[in-house]
Amino acid sequence: MDYFAGIVGQERAVDLLTKSMNNANISHAYLFSGPAGVGKMQVALAFAHSLINLQDKQARVYFNENIHPDLLVIEKLENRSLISKEQITQELEPWLALKPYRSQHRVAIVRDAHLMSLEAANALLKTLEEPPGYALIILISDDDNLLETIVSRCQVVRFFPLAEKDIAEYLLNQGFEGEKASWAAQLGQGSISRALRFAQEDGLEQIWDTVVAIITDLARGRKSAIFELSEKIQKAPDLSIKLMETILRDTLVAGKSRQQGILLAPEIPELQKLLQGKDQGKIMQALVEIDKLKAYYRRNINSVLINTSIGYQLWEALQ
Repeated sequence: MDYFAGIVGQERAVDLLTKSMNNANISHAYLFSGPAGVGKMQVALAFAHSLINLQDKQARVYFNENIHPDLLVIEKLENRSLISKEQITQELEPWLALKPYRSQHRVAIVRDAHLMSLEAANALLKTLEEPPGYALIILISDDDNLLETIVSRCQVVRFFPLAEKDIAEYLLNQGFEGEKASWAAQLGQGSISRALRFAQEDGLEQIWDTVVAIITDLARGRKSAIFELSEKIQKAPDLSIKLMETILRDTLVAGKSRQQGILLAPEIPELQKLLQGKDQGKIMQALVEIDKLKAYYRRNINSVLINTSIGYQLWEALQ
């Protein structure tokens, strides 16, 4: 069975991993690094399943129930903002100390490794320095913030944003109609998971109208819109913020190039005219700060606080 079938747009990574298996040249640790939502976890699971399946021909039965004894996934607990040291020392380390049950490898995947606490990272480093011969550890990271000593002990596999046409084709194959698939692929900006969420969002038009109204109010100087933003986008904060970024990005692009055809968002003449008179440098800096704030949505931090902080960034940029 080809577990890599269905992977979209990451041929370079898939080819590297496939060749490593064919040549029996498996590293003891890999770092899958790249933007969120481009298929890193999907490729990690496909690699783990393929490798284990080489020796365990019944593996698929266990994979289907997520109970294969030689595969472990470590990820941030729902009520925690970071992966803790205890998850490494009390879960990963004892598990790796046991020999494989059905395969020649035990594969551990650390999802969102960029969310490890410093203590967890240092504990993992000790494991990476002297791993058992049968161990394979795959770290998945959206950010380049891992300890250099950890990175140096891994084979780094780079992942890249997906082409818009590949995302659109994927969405069409999932049954979404052409116009929605095309727009969602544009808004996804290289992330297949983000594009899928846009396509699946039944209230996308309502979210769009809300975002346009909030930016308009902020640009007109109505400071109370900061707190309205925090409340109104609470249902889908990440999607709402992505739409805000898209509108602001288009404002910068339109102001510099005058080429409407390369814009992502539908034309909003009144708002675009209002934004053209704003300080483009401040808007660009706000986009940078908002991008940093978005990362906190994944850390179990109160989203209302994040929304409010983003609202203040927009307010300051648009005055």
